[in-house]
Formats: sequence, structure tokens, C-alpha cells
Amino acid sequence: MEAAAYSARVEATEPQFRHEMFVSTVGSGVDLAFQVYHLSDQLYVYIGGADGRFEDCAFGVKARGSLGGGGVATTTLLGTESSSRASSDAARRLAMRSGKSIVISVNMPEGAEDLQGEAEKVLIRYLRENGALESDLKSLERALGGL
Repeated sequence: MEAAAYSARVEATEPQFRHEMFVSTVGSGVDLAFQVYHLSDQLYVYIGGADGRFEDCAFGVKARGSLGGGGVATTTLLGTESSSRASSDAARRLAMRSGKSIVISVNMPEGAEDLQGEAEKVLIRYLRENGALESDLKSLERALGGL
């Protein structure tokens, strides 16, 4: 019995994973660390202070409604429903406007919780400047302005 001859072809492709980090000062001198992992149609984001806490995390994805509607489905991945509210809210807003699935962990420093809206605006500007989001981010920034 003769062995069948198979040929294989290898093509170079663009990387499907990218990791970026940056620090930004918000409010009156609060330094926040941002880590962004870019995956195909998904973003993983960490926002936190110098203490490096990772206490909560949430997932959000835009739901496809059968009648053309749809909203965003979110769930807590780490932490309790009440403690991870900041991450759940951010996941909902980012998934709704970007159309991507979002995993986000928002760990604001003690006493700086009210700066979350400003931190999200920094993140949105960064994502826009780096081409990570293709949808209309002006509407997301307007939505975040209400925080």
C-alpha cells in the first residue's frame, strides 16, 4: 500500500495577542496602572493603583436579540456582586459600545473610587488612539460623562 502524499503550506499571519501597559494620573494626583490585553474580538483590561490589588473582575458581552434588539450580558468572575459593581458597570459600558467581549477588573485605590469615570475616559482615549475599538467612541465618552 502506497503512502498518500500530503503537502502543507505555512502562511505568516498577524499576531492575535498584544499586551500593553501604561500609567496615568487622574484626579488630583492619583496614579493608576492600566494593562490591556488585546485578543481577537476581546479585550482584557486591568485598572488599579500602586497596591496591585486584584479583588474583582467581570465579563460583558453584547447580546444578540432575536428581534434586532439586544443588550449586554454581564457576570461577575471574581468577587461578590456588590464588591465587583465597578467592574460589572465598566464591562457593560465597554461591551455595549465596542461590540467586543470585555473582561475587566477595576480596582480603584482606597478613597479614589469616585475617579472611576475619569479612569474609564483615559482607557477609552487610549483604545481609540491605538485602534483597538472601531465603533463610535464619542457616544461612549458621552455615556461616561454621566458618571
